[in-house]
Amino acid sequence: MKRVSFIMAGGKGERLWPLSTEERPKQLIPLLNGKTLLDMAIERVKGISEIVILTNSKVAKKIKWEFGMIVEPISKNTAPALIYATYLIHKEYGNTLISALPADHYIWDVERFRETLLKAYDYAKNTGNIITFGIKPTHPHTGYGYIERGEKVGDGVYRVLKFHEKPDITKAEEYVRSGNFYWNSGMFVWESGSFLDIVKETSPKIYGLLNLPMDDFFAKAPNISIDYAVMEKTNKILVIEANFGWLDVGSYRSIYEILPKDEDKNAFSGEKPLSVNSRGNLVISNKKVFIIGLEGIGIVEGEGVIMVLNLERDQEVKEALRRYCDENRDDMRT
Repeated sequence: MKRVSFIMAGGKGERLWPLSTEERPKQLIPLLNGKTLLDMAIERVKGISEIVILTNSKVAKKIKWEFGMIVEPISKNTAPALIYATYLIHKEYGNTLISALPADHYIWDVERFRETLLKAYDYAKNTGNIITFGIKPTHPHTGYGYIERGEKVGDGVYRVLKFHEKPDITKAEEYVRSGNFYWNSGMFVWESGSFLDIVKETSPKIYGLLNLPMDDFFAKAPNISIDYAVMEKTNKILVIEANFGWLDVGSYRSIYEILPKDEDKNAFSGEKPLSVNSRGNLVISNKKVFIIGLEGIGIVEGEGVIMVLNLERDQEVKEALRRYCDENRDDMRT
C-alpha cells in the first residue's frame, strides 16, 4: 500500500518571535549546521514514504521544493488541512497509509523514529485505527497535552483511554506518578479510507464539505484542531510508546535544549558568545555577543529587534509580540 507523509509547516511560531515571524516561521530558520527544522523533518522520512508539505501561501513561496505540496488558501488550524489533504490523496490513489508529522519537532534518534513510524504504518493498515505516538514524560510538563493509555494490544502499543488538555503543575505531577500517561506528540498515522470513515462519525460538518473545491472548503470549514475535531471523539485510536527522544520546538527553552553549547552550558546559534562568569544562557545572533555574570538568560536578534528574556518566562514572548504590534500598527499599515 502506498505511504505518504504529510509534513505540516504552516505555524507562525509566535512564542519564538523575533527569531520566528509570519514571513519566516521557525520551520525555515537554519538553526543547526545550516539545516532547518523542515529540512530535518524531511530527512527523517525519506525512503519510507512519499512526502507532501502542508503549508500556507507565505511559507510556500519560500520553499524550494522537489516533492508535493498542498497550500491552504486560508489557515483554519490542523483539522481542515489534514482532513482535506487526506481526501485528496485518497481520491487520487485510493487507500493510502498516511502519517501527519509537524515540521517543528526535533528528534534525537532518527533510526528509532523510522522504526516506530513503520510499526505505526503496520498497525494502521492491520487495524483500521488511528495511531499516535506517546512520549514517556521525563518530568511534569505543563506545556504539553497528555494521553492516558488503556488496554495493552501489543508490544508498547495501547488503546487510548482519553486525551487530556495541558494541565496545571499539580495535575501534571499526578500524571507522571501514575505511569499511565504520555505527552501528546501531535504525530499521527492512519489509513486514508478508515480515517475518512472516522471523520464522518466525529466531524460530519467537515466531512460534508469535502466535495467542494479547496477554496470553498476552507472558507466554510471551522477553525479547529485535529485533536478536538477527531482524536478526542473516537475510540478507534492506539498509542505507541515512542522512545526516540523528542522535543516540540515551540519556545526558547526548547531551542536551548537542541543547540550546541560551550563549556559553561551557554547555547548558541550564529557567533559563539564570549562568556565571563555566565552559565546556562541562550544567544542567537550573527554579531559577537559578550555575556558577563548572567545565568538563564536568552538574547535573541531578529527582524531588527533584540530580545532579552529570562528563559524560565519564555511563555511571555507572545505578550511582548502583542505589545510590539500594538506600538507599530500604523507603520505596519503603510
